[in-house]
Amino acid sequence: MTFRSDLRSIVELRPSPPRLYVAIQAAVAIGIPTVGFALAGSPELGLLASSGAFLALYLTTRSRGDRARRLPLLALGFLAASALGIAASGSLVLGLLVLFVVAAVSSVLCLGLDVGPPGALFFVLVAGVSGHVAGPAELGGGGVDGWLVLGMLALGLVIAYLVVLAPLVLPRVRAADARVRNEPLRFDFDETTRIILVRLIVATAIAVVVAAPLGIHRSYWVLVAVVAILQNGHRLRLTALRGVHRVLGTLVGLGLFALVSLVNPTGVWLGLLLMALQFVVELVVIRNYGLALVFITPLALTIAAQAGTAAVDVIVTERFFDTLLGAAIATAVLLAALGLMRWRARNPA
Repeated sequence: MTFRSDLRSIVELRPSPPRLYVAIQAAVAIGIPTVGFALAGSPELGLLASSGAFLALYLTTRSRGDRARRLPLLALGFLAASALGIAASGSLVLGLLVLFVVAAVSSVLCLGLDVGPPGALFFVLVAGVSGHVAGPAELGGGGVDGWLVLGMLALGLVIAYLVVLAPLVLPRVRAADARVRNEPLRFDFDETTRIILVRLIVATAIAVVVAAPLGIHRSYWVLVAVVAILQNGHRLRLTALRGVHRVLGTLVGLGLFALVSLVNPTGVWLGLLLMALQFVVELVVIRNYGLALVFITPLALTIAAQAGTAAVDVIVTERFFDTLLGAAIATAVLLAALGLMRWRARNPA
């Protein structure tokens, strides 16, 4: 790849397998709880449940029958991440330790089992958001009852699971699903996944220490950036380019979040907005990662902002700084890896 092609990748749309059904499924999974609870007069419960919709994004290349067996295991992982985040929400040190453990364990399992995108990313996000929402106000949290947070997440996971399986009621879908060949999921690490895992664990450990002064309500955004940049490849140039996409996409996405905040949609309109954002994200995420970030940023911020009362300009500034910090940490780890490779080349064993 050349520098010119790197620049072109920022704006070009790459070829992608059909994503329309995945996008519709993801939008419905987040729309049912948010719109449903808004119609029932409790929109805040819909936002609490909306994180469960992330389950619908996993194992999308496998048959629905296979996903029916495997998604419950991922759902348990989400519940465990949330429970740990909630349990540690009253302590900065414990909260940071939990974020590191969730990032490390979910990375090991997702890479070892070749779960595929979005990998460990949403486990870290769910742990962080759950701890933020349930945390005490003096630590920047929302003070929401932890059992309510966990219960609403469980409801969201069940809804997402049912949305994934619902098409199987149609005979033609069952017939098509039976023809899908699923590669067995075996726990194994090849050289590539070992490289990715080492970088992830080193970078998340650094991120936890460096981001500690920011507080638990911001540290998880730094870790999310680190994991998102490093988890999908071992090639230095492509991983660094992913970091550029992350920063630029987040910057534009923060602008979109600010515009949405000016309109301040509530109730059903907010639920419909989240559906639209999720739909577009899944439609374009393979074709252009930076473009997907433009839409996933306001989506994630809207879900997380339920816990706080900070002004929009403060949220925008903090999230951009947090993303820059995460990207800087990921870049530093990549540069260290490059230096180590060159040293080994000059000093063979």
